Amino acid sequence: MRRVFSLILLGLGVFAIAIAVLLPTFVYAKLAKVPLDQSSTSVLEGSNIQVLAVTSKGVELRKGATLAATAKVQANFEPAEMKAGTDVAVWLLAVQVVDTKDNTIVSASKRQVCFDRRTAEGYVPKNGEEPKCQAKSSFVTKLDETAKVPANSKPPEKNIERTQPGLQFKFPFGTEQKTYPVYDDNTGTAVPAEFKGTDTINGVEVYKFVQNIGDTQIATKTVPGSLIGSSEDSVKDVPLFYQGTITMWVEPVTGVQVKQSQQQHQELRPPVGSGETTVVFDGTLTFNQKTINGLVDQVNANKGKLDFITTIGPIAFGIGGGVMLLAGLFLLLRGRKAEAEPGDRAAPQHALSR
Repeated sequence: MRRVFSLILLGLGVFAIAIAVLLPTFVYAKLAKVPLDQSSTSVLEGSNIQVLAVTSKGVELRKGATLAATAKVQANFEPAEMKAGTDVAVWLLAVQVVDTKDNTIVSASKRQVCFDRRTAEGYVPKNGEEPKCQAKSSFVTKLDETAKVPANSKPPEKNIERTQPGLQFKFPFGTEQKTYPVYDDNTGTAVPAEFKGTDTINGVEVYKFVQNIGDTQIATKTVPGSLIGSSEDSVKDVPLFYQGTITMWVEPVTGVQVKQSQQQHQELRPPVGSGETTVVFDGTLTFNQKTINGLVDQVNANKGKLDFITTIGPIAFGIGGGVMLLAGLFLLLRGRKAEAEPGDRAAPQHALSR
């Protein structure tokens, strides 16, 4: 009976240690991926902002405006990449910014990206490898300003295929205290986000990353001459410059950004002699409290599972398995020792006959 019990303990110990090894390796690799099916909305708000608004009455430069930016992320299951077991996902991001005073839309943008479900990095083809994403699965949407449209009508949209390098939507699972390349919508490039310390938001410990985007020309615009101090009715190809600071607070286990703040400055800079510099956006937009609360709830729902897989589970199963192995070996060796020791021996037959 002792031998059977010792063998059971040995078997359970080996099984527990195997689980301790598999949890942070095989199981974690299977579970630490963003879902294919995604539908979420985040809202950023800011006040005392200078912004250019286009209304039915014309172009208007507003000061002291209160803005709300609604960002919607939706999975697109039409691309061939979106299939069960895939390592990439295709999500569409649409952002609309309105002046809350009268709900005037001051800007709108849309882009779609195919990205790695584990690292959260936008897919960029490498020489010699079979593409994981179709070129058409990653694009930015622009207004086709060359199209002929009726007066006061919005030009049609067109999708421009474009790779989008850097982190998308979130940071990697198991975020480290280091610099990461994060995609910037305005410049269309990956800009370094530097680790700047730790913080606590709604009781959750987070890593703070700061992304500084230097002064960069991002477009050219055709604008009314009056907007830039020109006597011309309309001025073409006026350079639009942008600079900003994006601050992100990231829960490191899940990689979820539980808070984000965007400080941006944009200005039109016509060539010397053809007008004057005009600031068309200056202000800061930050996740509102409802968005932060929802993201913290998301973290709390998933962080415990990942912690168990990567830390708590392996330690518990490892220690438990080790104890069972030692106990099983002890009982097995003790049983063998008992069998080897001589017991009470019967007296020799010849001694009894005397």
